[in-house]
Amino acid sequence: MKRIRSNHSNLLNYFIHDKRDLSPAYVRGCEKFLKEISAKLQASSFKHQAPAGLPEVEKKIKKHLTPIKSYYIR
Repeated sequence: MKRIRSNHSNLLNYFIHDKRDLSPAYVRGCEKFLKEISAKLQASSFKHQAPAGLPEVEKKIKKHLTPIKSYYIR
């Protein structure tokens, strides 16, 4: 079968064609890119998560916040 010509900055052929019909360099590049994206997403999903069950902290924060009152101008 004829090899599929692929633009290395486009992932479409990686998903719609059989890997045997694509160039090995193109397949390696796509797999490397997808692994990098996966690693970045997994790393970012563990950041900035607040610990659960801190009612004391919530009470302190609410205590220091003052409610904003709405005044009507007549």
